[in-house]
Amino acid sequence: MLYCTMICDIKGSKQLNNREEIQYRLIDTLKKANNTFKDVIVSPFIITLGDEWQGLLKYPCNYIKLINFFKEALYDIKFYVGIGVGDVIIHNFELTVNQLDGPCFYRAREAIVYAKKNNLPLTILYDNWDYI
Repeated sequence: MLYCTMICDIKGSKQLNNREEIQYRLIDTLKKANNTFKDVIVSPFIITLGDEWQGLLKYPCNYIKLINFFKEALYDIKFYVGIGVGDVIIHNFELTVNQLDGPCFYRAREAIVYAKKNNLPLTILYDNWDYI
């Protein structure tokens, strides 16, 4: 079975003057996203590394709708998105997303690194596909 891991990372977060305020807005936004998109979310979005957040979605799904939700809620913040599509190794979805593992997570991490390195807003890695 395929899944979709989405990792988002705020651009230039260390230079933000209102970093604390943005962190609280991000927390509220993730709560709303997890409720609004609960039908497609397998493991809820959480903050994983400071200004980075991650969630696991069913595949296929309309991940563009989720990205647009984040863009609207965080309208004054630019962020990168890395998406990886593939399987998961650990299927205990009662665990938090950062406790899960598998190819979709590896691809999402590779995609977010690629997006940041090349200053791309969105990078997607599918099973056996190149970057798109």
